[in-house]
Amino acid sequence: MIGGSLARRYARALLDIGREDGQVRRVLTEVEEFAKLLDASAGLREALEAAHVNRRDQAAALDAVLSRAGFLPSTKSFLSLLVDKGRMNVLLPILGELRRMVEELEGVERVEVSVPTPMSSAQKDLLKGVLERRTGKQVVLEETVDPAVLGGFV
Repeated sequence: MIGGSLARRYARALLDIGREDGQVRRVLTEVEEFAKLLDASAGLREALEAAHVNRRDQAAALDAVLSRAGFLPSTKSFLSLLVDKGRMNVLLPILGELRRMVEELEGVERVEVSVPTPMSSAQKDLLKGVLERRTGKQVVLEETVDPAVLGGFV
């Protein structure tokens, strides 16, 4: 639970900074891009998350990556803060919380649907339309095909 509340605090701070700059969506996109970069480079992830690597070396590695990224100064500062505080290992939970907060701010509701067979485009559109009318929000469907579901959707 500590990780969850910590992630929420960091995400809220980053959201507030993005709102001040009028760049909420861009901040989210940049953090997503950085997370993908870490996912693609195990060496970079290890360098930034490992406790045995000193903070100065971690900061230098981060600066080398960020100098080519073209990120907003606020995003760069945020990522540097995570390195300085030894919190880079909390980036994915922070990203999840930030995504949820941005979608809430934008009136987007993410809906997970489990179905026994893939839904057709028409079925997705129909379900999405019904849910949007009921919730008053823009709905993003995330479909999971699970043959164990006997029928309908969950």
